[in-house]
Amino acid sequence: MAHGKFLFNGNIGSPSALAARVRPWLHARGGGPPKVLLITAAWGPGEYGEQGARHALNEVGVPSDWHGGFDHNIFNLCSWHVWQDYLARHPRVAAVDSELRAVQDATRRFYVEKTGFHAERIRQAARYARDKLGHFRIGDLPMYERDAVRPESVLAGRDLLRRALTRELVHDLADLVQNDRRMMLTLQEEEALLASRTGIRVDRDWLGQQRTLVERILSADVIFLFGGDPVALLASLRFFDLQHALVEAQRRGATFVSISAGSLVLCERIVIYDNYSPDPARREFRLYDKGLGLIGGLQVLPHCMDRIQTDDPDNLAYLARRFSTHVCVGLNEESFLLAEPAVPRAVSVGEHDGVYVFGADGVKWRYHAGEQIPLPGG
Repeated sequence: MAHGKFLFNGNIGSPSALAARVRPWLHARGGGPPKVLLITAAWGPGEYGEQGARHALNEVGVPSDWHGGFDHNIFNLCSWHVWQDYLARHPRVAAVDSELRAVQDATRRFYVEKTGFHAERIRQAARYARDKLGHFRIGDLPMYERDAVRPESVLAGRDLLRRALTRELVHDLADLVQNDRRMMLTLQEEEALLASRTGIRVDRDWLGQQRTLVERILSADVIFLFGGDPVALLASLRFFDLQHALVEAQRRGATFVSISAGSLVLCERIVIYDNYSPDPARREFRLYDKGLGLIGGLQVLPHCMDRIQTDDPDNLAYLARRFSTHVCVGLNEESFLLAEPAVPRAVSVGEHDGVYVFGADGVKWRYHAGEQIPLPGG
């Protein structure tokens, strides 16, 4: 049975450079020119501005096939506009949708404030420990609370302080992980209310729009998910329950090419970096929402060197421990990671940059082209 691949990129900015890099994976499942689906919903109102991507694909050998006013080789999912048009035709649904989004935003703000408190507490405690004890790293802490305190016979004062600080830091990290789990559960419960309050799942208009979008997804050999606003991308795909169609496309052998926000939403969790917020507590990586979950075991972090302090071992250890059920993978503009879930295998394939893995010990590993990334349980 055929199973597709995922080609993740960090934040390449040029359509021409992207097309050139991914050219080896642009092929049809049954021969002939590939059917390429562009998902540009992360561009919001600018969703239709894919001319640069079309031209770049033409340049690397994907021909356009125009008839009836449409290109049947390279086509746009248009999920953002379909979503907005549906809400415009159904003001009652739009009102509920807007209300629930406001509730979810408030929920995220509440949890981000809690997360910011725990994160700053952890950093302050680590600084305090280094000041009092000398060498002290978050990466040296035990992974689990049960290992934080071991019975000792006689301890000197310095060792007692080390043990106390170790216990508190491990406990704070565990609290942070539990906080993330509660937020995911709460957001999932709030999201489910849209269908139960509006009945859209049995609405003919909604079903017709969904059917069209699903057909576009399942007809594609290669699916591009572009960067931009992850909120707009995720919301439009979720509104029409397109996760299952994307999973089925991958099962049938479609190749996914994702950039920046597109890479984020394919993971089980979306970790974003808000570097424009006036609030310093929000100006760091933070858990935003659950993703579509098409790829497991990997926590992809685009804009790696731009947004993560990768030269700070404590920062990397904190990140890797917070999301310890997944391998934290950093991607830059020229980083490309090829993941094949059916194998399972993940390989660095970028010729101009590597793929970066952040360990719970605070170590940053660079994987060059051709090198495999260690996966959970591997």
